[in-house]
Amino acid sequence: MSALLTPAIDLFSTPKPDRIAPVALRQIRPDDAPALQAFVRALSPASRRLRFHMALNELTESGLRALTRVDQRVHVAFVLTTRERGSERIVGEARYVVSCDKETAEFAIVVDDEFRGLGLAQRLMGALVSAARAAGLRWLVGEVLAGNARMLAFARRCGFAETTRGGLEPGVVRVERCVDRPLPVAQAAASCTGVGYRRVRRLLAALLPSPRQAVFDFQPF
Repeated sequence: MSALLTPAIDLFSTPKPDRIAPVALRQIRPDDAPALQAFVRALSPASRRLRFHMALNELTESGLRALTRVDQRVHVAFVLTTRERGSERIVGEARYVVSCDKETAEFAIVVDDEFRGLGLAQRLMGALVSAARAAGLRWLVGEVLAGNARMLAFARRCGFAETTRGGLEPGVVRVERCVDRPLPVAQAAASCTGVGYRRVRRLLAALLPSPRQAVFDFQPF
């Protein structure tokens, strides 16, 4: 199913800091390439290195295409957006790619430095877990730089366990979580966002493919 059919969903029905406009969760679209590039450029050098495991200032054209033209089956991607001066701005992105074992997907997640501490990462992770469950997957896994203490702590809060499986390079920690149970922080978010959170869950259930429909050809990016 095309990501172009996905409407934006307002996540925040409760009061927010005055400086934060309403933030919406939706699937990524091909026309998000300029906004995604602006998002990556706005990240601090440290955040870019921790997200991409290398030093970079911006994405290549081929990289932008790979990250925005996704099938939402093998490669599932979400963005959090807000409006500034009449334009949409990406303030967070999360994705996973299904592995060739058809049971595991590797995730990546990052939030704009200025928007941290508002629970946005939890909402992105909740969307990934819900999508993985709807697609019939069993595991979400991630490779985190050992020095990324913030991400490792976040993964633990979300129920991920650290493991040495997978033949990792030195300085990289693997985290993994079974998706057959709800995300603890997602349950907390539900009590805060009420109707908005339930709308997100219904949207995911309606738009994501069933396990029988999902395509599992592994396409690295």
